[in-house]
Amino acid sequence: MSRHADWSPNLASPRNLRFGALVLLLIMVNQINDPLVDPTLGEALVFWGVRTFVLICGLWLADRLVSRYLAERLATPEWLKPVVLVSAIGILPLALTEALLELQLPFRPEFLDDELWAVSPVLAVLGEWVTLASIVIPIHLVLWLIIDRNTHKTSEPNLAVAQSTPEFLQRTANLRAEDVLALQAEEHYVRIYSSEGSELIHCRFGKAANEMPAELGLQVHRSWWVADSAVRSAQRGSRRWQLNLVTDVAVPVSDSYVSAVRERGWLKRKVRK
Repeated sequence: MSRHADWSPNLASPRNLRFGALVLLLIMVNQINDPLVDPTLGEALVFWGVRTFVLICGLWLADRLVSRYLAERLATPEWLKPVVLVSAIGILPLALTEALLELQLPFRPEFLDDELWAVSPVLAVLGEWVTLASIVIPIHLVLWLIIDRNTHKTSEPNLAVAQSTPEFLQRTANLRAEDVLALQAEEHYVRIYSSEGSELIHCRFGKAANEMPAELGLQVHRSWWVADSAVRSAQRGSRRWQLNLVTDVAVPVSDSYVSAVRERGWLKRKVRK
């Protein structure tokens, strides 16, 4: 099973939409207060390209760091501190890059406070980080509220959707969508777990997972879809999270799905001793 597939980006995911919107908004803010002084077209392209690339990489790496090592240790509210941490950590490479750009580029972009720089370069970089944080963190929080919270907001299930039978379930012994506890890919087949046991049908996993109502559960791995009612507890292994289902099946959670799983509150379901 290739790990590359687990890291493949889903450009329509709330996290990636949020990061894209954040980068675009920051570029617009910088255009209003342009720090460049009479650059050539080539210099301007290098300047904006480097800063945009560093910002994207910084946010992505910070999100991985927070999701993998920090978020499960944070107190409630579960959404606030991860977003603030990702913002604060993600802009640190940008602050350092801006310091290097100001020192190295011939057309002198104005980022750092010259008075602070005269006292201490570290204080000047820290001052630029504080300035960036005061812009990025509020924008990031607003984008989270607009994009992620509306996407993952818990609400009463749509009974009309939940009670409808997905096409692939019509090949089973009278299973309905709400009866499904989990779906597992097995080559060209899908294993369907329910309270009655498991059943194997010939179907593409992607098709089956897409037909399941979003209100009932979500895909957590390239080979697994899990229902909310099936998750008994979650625990962190040596390399990744896993969900323990009521069927005594342990389901791995891919890194690319950890944020969505956390939004459903599944990672807070602890093993009872």
